[in-house]
Order: sequence, then C-alpha cells, then structure tokens
Amino acid sequence: MSDAPTLEAALSALRSRVDRCVTSDRVRRYLSALVDTPAPSTAAGAMRVPVLNRLLAEDGAFDTGRLRLDPDFGGVGSPVIFTGGAGIEKPFWAFAHLDTISYLVQPDPGGGVPLVPYCVHLMHDGECPANAYRYDLESNRYRVVAEGRIESSAGSPVFRAMTPDVQLRPGDRIAPHSHFHDLGEGGLFTGLMDNAGGVAALAVAAPVLAEAGVEAMLAFPDEEEGPVGAGNQTMCRGSSRIVALLPPPKLAIVADVQQGGGDPDADTRGGVENSTRLGEGAVLSEFSSLARGAVTPFGLYGLARHMADVIADFGVRVQESNNAYSSRSDDVSVMLKTPNVLLLGYPGFNRHFDRGLPRAHLDDVMNLAKTVVYASALGPIFERRRAAMLRDS
Repeated sequence: MSDAPTLEAALSALRSRVDRCVTSDRVRRYLSALVDTPAPSTAAGAMRVPVLNRLLAEDGAFDTGRLRLDPDFGGVGSPVIFTGGAGIEKPFWAFAHLDTISYLVQPDPGGGVPLVPYCVHLMHDGECPANAYRYDLESNRYRVVAEGRIESSAGSPVFRAMTPDVQLRPGDRIAPHSHFHDLGEGGLFTGLMDNAGGVAALAVAAPVLAEAGVEAMLAFPDEEEGPVGAGNQTMCRGSSRIVALLPPPKLAIVADVQQGGGDPDADTRGGVENSTRLGEGAVLSEFSSLARGAVTPFGLYGLARHMADVIADFGVRVQESNNAYSSRSDDVSVMLKTPNVLLLGYPGFNRHFDRGLPRAHLDDVMNLAKTVVYASALGPIFERRRAAMLRDS
C-alpha cells in the first residue's frame, strides 16, 4: 500500500499558504515579544496570553471566525487555540508549553535567599539575571518587587537582590530573564527561548491551519516546567489537565527546544552528542528522555521522515536527531491519551541558563512553524494505513 502520491498532494496543497504566511519577519515578531515576557509557572497565562492576543489580532487571525483563543480552557489555567468549527473535539493536536523556569523562596539566613527549583535546575556553577515577582492584591497583577540575579554554586541556587532592603516571603517567585538579542545577521539569537520558540511557531502556524480548514487544537500549557521526580508526574502538569478534558486525537505534535550539538555548550547528559545543529532546521526526534517520555510508533515515524523529504523540496528543513538525549516535554502527558505523538522542535543551548544565556536560531523556529502545518496532513493517512495493516494481517 502506498500513500506517497496522496501525501505529496496534500502537502503541495498547503504550500502556497505556508509560503505566504510563515515568514521570517512574522516569526521574529512573535518570538521576540514572547522572549521578552517571562512567564513563571502558574502565572504564564496572565503574563503571555495578552501578548498572544495582541499578535494574532494584529495579523487579523480572528477575523474569519475559524480561529478562537480560549485563555483558560476548561478552567485549568492554560490557553488553547481552536481552529475550524465550534467544537472542541479535534483530530490534530499540537502542544508548546507557555511557562518559563522559576524558583520558590526559602528563609534567608544571610548571604542570599535559598531557592527551591520549580524546574530542572541545570546551572551547576554560574549566574543569570532574575526578577522576584509578587502578586499584588490591589492591582490584581504580578509585579516585580526586586531585581537581582540567581547564583548557583555546586548546583545550589540562591537569589541576590540588587535592593537588599526588600524582604522576600512565601508566595514570591524568582524568574530568570534574558531579552531577545540578535547575534549578527545570520539568525542566531540569545534570550529566554524555552519555550518561546515553540509557542511562536504554533501561534504563527495557527492562522494557516484555520485558513486551510484544518480542525486543530493548539495548546499552550502552563506548568510544563517542574522538578525531576521518580516519574513524569512532577512535570507537565498543565498538559495533563488539558488532555483529561478531551477525547484522543488522530495525531499529536509536541514542540519544544531540543538539545543541539557541535558546540562546547552541548547538553549530552553524559552520552553521545546530538547530531542537530543550530540554523539547520526544525528537529524530528523518535523518542524523548531515553524512552522515559513518548516513543513515536515507527510506522508514524517513517511517514514523518517521508514528509520531511517531500517538504525539503519546498525549502523547508527538518533535521533528524541521531537518537542522542532529547528532553521530555508535554509528550509525557499526551502519550497517555494517544500513542500517535510526533516530537518536533528546534535545537538550542543553555535553555535553563546551564552555562550561559539561552541561544537558538530564528530559521529553525520558522522551519518548525512550517513543519507543524505540513504535519497536519499526516493524521488521516497514518490512520488509513494502520487500519489497512490490521485488516490485512
């Protein structure tokens, strides 16, 4: 059984819309606005939904009535974009977490406020700029009460405020920040890109999916960040709440920054270095966290590889990971709803300020946005092929 002509036709039908709508300038505008807006877990919606609303409205995304943004889907604290009809049951899902890493405070014994990571703390020895946020009851807003930096020594982080008279207390949150900064003309940039890149890619792709008539649910979960635990339950809490409210899709994509290679800042977790390179395109990975997260069914993975070959002729670049370490993300929640999970992303370094400022490439985020649109064609074809395999066995 061959669906190659059908797949190629479906991908070709999307090409003009993708080329017209997914541009470097648009991706940069979305990406830079999100990078410049820190969004600590449990507050991500309040901080970043207004940014998404503004960007989409400026581009007329809501004008057709085929795209709607629910800022607090099901009351679980995470925004969701729906394309197509009025219902919430959609055959195509895509996830990109909205929150950024943050830290909880403990009593200050003098010499710096000890921090409890509400994330995977990857900075062993170093420092990064950070702000202390507090909820202000009168204005009903989160406000910065102290500027300063996080310092980490032997993996133990503390916060040092630039204004020593500020007394931090339970309920305050420390969040690193790094503004969007171009590194020359090539597309490399530094900034708080985890996971602004994935969010920007999905947000840019959403109006294209709506225009193409794709029935999709694009989720931007809060609380993807979380500490390492005995299993997956200490992270990706927001996506778990979202998927619990919905019937399973035909296909789900999880878009997040992945480990890059070819650089002294490469995160290998003690294993082989990843083959992916900044500026070489979006990333397709077969599994995450050495199979502790999602493992893409190898029939679906083969179909995705063929898609990548086809869209390469359209100028869209997708690089395949060599199965080195790729981090878990919201796939740990989605895989419990459907096995049909594709791990797409973009390569980066220092996403949690491991050894310096986070660094990625604009072109990779743009290629990710395009690939998400093209991947929406895979679900029906994979379902048909799987049904035929079961029927003929």
